[in-house]
Amino acid sequence: MKRKSQKHGPILIKGSRYSGKSSLLSRIYADASSWLDCTTFKVVRLCASTPRSAYSLELLRVLCQHVGFLSGLLDGNLPKDASFDPLYLNNWLGQILRRIEEQPMMEQLVILLDDLHRLHPLDCDIVAALSWLPLNLPPGVHLIVTTALPPEVLRLTPIQKERLRSNEILIELQDSGTDFHETENVFDTLEKLIGENAANRIGAILASTEYGLSETEILEVIMPTGGDGPLFLNEGQFNFGSWCLVRRTFNEYLKVRVMGGRLLFSWRYPIRDLARKRYFPNQETLKSYHGELANLFFSEDFEDKDDKSSPEEETPKKETPFQSRPRSQDTAYNMRHVEEAWLHLLRAGDVEKLKKLAVCAFDFLLASVQMISVSYLRCVLEHSRKYLLERDLELVYYTVRKSSDILTRDPLQLGAQLICWLRPVAEDGGDLVSRMVTAAMAWCDGYTAPLLVPLNGWLQPPLPLQIRTLSCPQGVKLVEAAPSGQHVIIIPFQGDAQLWHVMSGQLVHTFKGHSNPISCLAVTQHSQYLLTGSEDTSIIVWDMKELTLKLRIQEHIAPVLCLTSALKNSVIVSGGEDSRIIVTSLLTGDVLIKVDHHRGPVKSIRVDSAGEILVSGSSDCTVCLWCLERFTLLKSIVLPSAVTVLDVSADSVFLLAACEDQKLYLRSLATGTEVHTLRGHQGEVKSICLAKDCRRAIAGGAKGKVSVFDMHSGRLTRTLLANPSADVTAVKVTEKDDFLITASGDRVAYWSFRGEEIHAKPAKFVKEVSLHPHTAPISCLDISRDGAMAVTGGVDSLVNLWQLNTHELLSTFEGHIASVTCIAFSASGLFVASGSEDKTVRVWGLTLGLLVSTFRHQAPVTAVTSMFDGRRIVSSDRAGTIRVWAADTGTLIQSVCGPGRCFTVSSDMRYAVCGTGDNQLRIVSLGVGPEEKYQVSHSQEITCLVVTPDSQSLITGSRDMSLKVWQLAGGKLSQVLVGHTDHVTCVAVSVLDKSIVVSGSKDANLIVWDINTGSDLHTLKGHLGYVTCVKLSCDGTLAASGSEDKSLIIWDTKKGCSLSSIMLHVPVLGVEVATDMSRLALHLLEHKCMPILCLHNTPAQYVKLPDYVAPWCDTRDLRPPGRKRPNKRLLKKEVSLDSDTWHRKYGHLTSGVLTSSIEDGLQRRFSVSASMDEISKVGLTSSPSGLGPEQAALAQSQHFDQLEALWNKQSPPARPRAHGRTLSKQSSLQATRISDSEEEGVPD
Repeated sequence: MKRKSQKHGPILIKGSRYSGKSSLLSRIYADASSWLDCTTFKVVRLCASTPRSAYSLELLRVLCQHVGFLSGLLDGNLPKDASFDPLYLNNWLGQILRRIEEQPMMEQLVILLDDLHRLHPLDCDIVAALSWLPLNLPPGVHLIVTTALPPEVLRLTPIQKERLRSNEILIELQDSGTDFHETENVFDTLEKLIGENAANRIGAILASTEYGLSETEILEVIMPTGGDGPLFLNEGQFNFGSWCLVRRTFNEYLKVRVMGGRLLFSWRYPIRDLARKRYFPNQETLKSYHGELANLFFSEDFEDKDDKSSPEEETPKKETPFQSRPRSQDTAYNMRHVEEAWLHLLRAGDVEKLKKLAVCAFDFLLASVQMISVSYLRCVLEHSRKYLLERDLELVYYTVRKSSDILTRDPLQLGAQLICWLRPVAEDGGDLVSRMVTAAMAWCDGYTAPLLVPLNGWLQPPLPLQIRTLSCPQGVKLVEAAPSGQHVIIIPFQGDAQLWHVMSGQLVHTFKGHSNPISCLAVTQHSQYLLTGSEDTSIIVWDMKELTLKLRIQEHIAPVLCLTSALKNSVIVSGGEDSRIIVTSLLTGDVLIKVDHHRGPVKSIRVDSAGEILVSGSSDCTVCLWCLERFTLLKSIVLPSAVTVLDVSADSVFLLAACEDQKLYLRSLATGTEVHTLRGHQGEVKSICLAKDCRRAIAGGAKGKVSVFDMHSGRLTRTLLANPSADVTAVKVTEKDDFLITASGDRVAYWSFRGEEIHAKPAKFVKEVSLHPHTAPISCLDISRDGAMAVTGGVDSLVNLWQLNTHELLSTFEGHIASVTCIAFSASGLFVASGSEDKTVRVWGLTLGLLVSTFRHQAPVTAVTSMFDGRRIVSSDRAGTIRVWAADTGTLIQSVCGPGRCFTVSSDMRYAVCGTGDNQLRIVSLGVGPEEKYQVSHSQEITCLVVTPDSQSLITGSRDMSLKVWQLAGGKLSQVLVGHTDHVTCVAVSVLDKSIVVSGSKDANLIVWDINTGSDLHTLKGHLGYVTCVKLSCDGTLAASGSEDKSLIIWDTKKGCSLSSIMLHVPVLGVEVATDMSRLALHLLEHKCMPILCLHNTPAQYVKLPDYVAPWCDTRDLRPPGRKRPNKRLLKKEVSLDSDTWHRKYGHLTSGVLTSSIEDGLQRRFSVSASMDEISKVGLTSSPSGLGPEQAALAQSQHFDQLEALWNKQSPPARPRAHGRTLSKQSSLQATRISDSEEEGVPD
């Protein structure tokens, strides 16, 4: 090992166990600094010795953070886009090494990884779990790895395997030939010291721990907790002195780790392996010790804590999002639960306790994410999935997996992510998912800082369609789930029955006993017996626990075709090619009855759920119903064709039979009457089954097609493609419809099958109006001024009214016949106006839920706005026509010349802002009075706009990366806001703090502006994609921004920092907020649900907005008069320039007499935008002595002429000799517009 000045490879040391690999690494660790003759940083990881080094994903995360910090590339904080996803971590390590190569370190970095082969392989890893292992290291970085397995066996890429076999990298150690006979005597010495019982107990406990036990934990296990009598070592009873004696005597054989500030004890290698062989003669003994250690960590308080509530109060005092009961604080998860305890639950085989206390417990998940990382939590869940197939575990795992990016950067979002993903599928019962979601809600309620909390769910269940796939080389003919649910019984086309573990994909056992192929199988319910029938005419009963042959029955004289258990698993009913139905005892094999009724082979047999009726189907085209107690024929149902297979629903209502004519006949079991003939399945039907929900029927057939039918409607609802190259020979549904099992060719697939869409609650009728959630994407959204309700319009032509506090659907308004394009609340909240592609605008009364009026356009409606007087509505259509009409009658009041779309109306209802989507906007006057039109523009397309609540200013944003502030009355430019580096996409203003403006841009940043000075107060950085929408609270203290990166962030505009965020997993198009931002309604891209969020503990102030604003003019006649000749302009010259530039260029021209007169006015107006009316007002307030108002105004006008002339490089006009000339005789220069390029070219 020496210093290298160029790129080089790692060092791989291969040696068998106990060959001295770890000792060699220890020597390298001690002498590396002297060998390299410089300062050396060392990173050491002992694989599988600690939880953070037990999994490839977590080991890679730790290496990235350690190496990045030591190289100076990380300052202790994660990158903005950091994610502990396997692919990101792989790329991250490569980026760090490349940066080190570009910017070499002053020190040498040595990375030591011991026992790389001991890493747990997990499915969350990418194809090659160790593909991150670098083959080329930059100068100054050295990687030494040890393993007991050759590179060919490790989970490496082909290129890695080839390179790591080279002599420059691979170093092979010879087997040391260590004799362990001496070490085996350690346990004999231990027995002589403390007795056999005590030695067995302490030896087994130290051997069963994974990472070690602290002294306190060891003493809790080995010391009796009750009784006052003496302790006897020969009975395995310890005291503190006995443990100290063992520790002192066998100190050299004990491994001591320091984890979390604790000393943890376990056996060293190879003592640990020898101890396990000696003290664990079978799996049951090992499981018992793991169960004992699990009980040590998870006391009874943990099991009962979910049912506890605070005795002082059953309901929370303050308003919270979910109004949960206060949580009990008696128990809490610590690092030992997260690192060690859950493993003992897993290895003890206590599945329910593992799910309840660990992998499906919210507190455990939160502790894992906060104390360690989300990558470690993924590894824990994946490790559990290696052994368990549980729907609850799958839901949690895929939720964490889909949320790992955001949980990397913000672990506090765990509760919100669980709620938005799993609340739609959580049932109202006591299942674990529901309890976990309830616990997440309670945690959110108890959180004291501002926190975004989802009140409803809008995401599809996170489970993939196909959960697991098994590959069976001999092919799959039949399949059946084992009673445990963790195994599956597979019948190959040729050969014996096989027992496979589902999640690990390993063959566990082969049931050998039949001499010919097996033709049918069944598993007894709530028992452990497997029944197989064969072409050798025999039936064999297998014990699933002992995996042994229990009974062989041979009563048929032809191949057995079908069988099942009945009468509480006491008898076996079988049918065969001999047309017989034979009932035999399951315990003794004695024949109870033989029935010769069918006139053809009995192809299928089923027993109803009550266990009272036997149903048999035969190739003689009949289905017979038999009473099992007396075995008498109850009914015979004749079908059009020979029966090949049949099934009975769990509620004993439906009978489904597949016949040789390739049709599926659905009959009533009680009467035999036809319900449906299920159509839609293509090709021959090979297998069928009915779901446990008594609603769905599944048929498997040719070319790998699986058809799912709704038995109530008889329609085909879904088609699955199992294996296109083979027929589906078997379909089965597991308990509770968790999974659908399909067998096709050599493949067995597990599909997510439970009806994930929660069935709609019983239909509500409000005043005879039914409720219909959106079935197509939402196209528009608005929120009431009091923040209590929201209204949505959809592509499905529905308008829905929602209660935000309870996230309930209140009303559905039906009437549009095309997509709803725009929607608006009235200020009073009494009605809603909706525009549609059907060229109509409809007004819906919210009190009675009825249609109030309809206004018709000549083209699809593009925008609708309700004026604040609650009487008028402004709407525009695609043809550019803008109409003002009465809301109650639909009577046209005013027409505004197009083309254009009405974007907004000022609060005082004097002006409307409209445009065509280009770089220009028009400000048009509304109502009585002279018609006014002003035009404002940018150099590129205008992308967003907002009118200030005081109706004084219009703020526009553009693709030219700037914002401009315009006077609404007059259309003069007041301010230019420049600071974004890409297109401006959105802008918002507050109601109370009129100086605050927040804009969002395509550069993924937001800027908080002071509209008075034009300065940017804060730049808000946090989004990873361009900002699509922004809204401010009424007091201006909070901003909410949505982005293309699928996140929503709440910002503190005063401090310039983020308060809370949430990942929505769908791009955000728009957001509407309550005045204090306590409720937020979101519009998502191409999504039919509206997320409703609560900002818990919002710091913003609630502002009650007026629900009525009186119009500025007399409303007795809202229609404007005829067109009048416009008054002669009194404006001398329009000069639009920001105030700072004006002071620098023209301040020296201001005369001393007029300076005091106009200074206050200029500061108040923030620009040089002068009209005679405004100048006159300045003169009235502070005119010099000796000058009247008109004279002062005229003097100021002359001064303005000088500025105007200088700006246009013209000579100033001649001064009038008399000051008594009236304003009406004042001449007016022709206005010339200052282009954007001239404004931008003003020098600093």
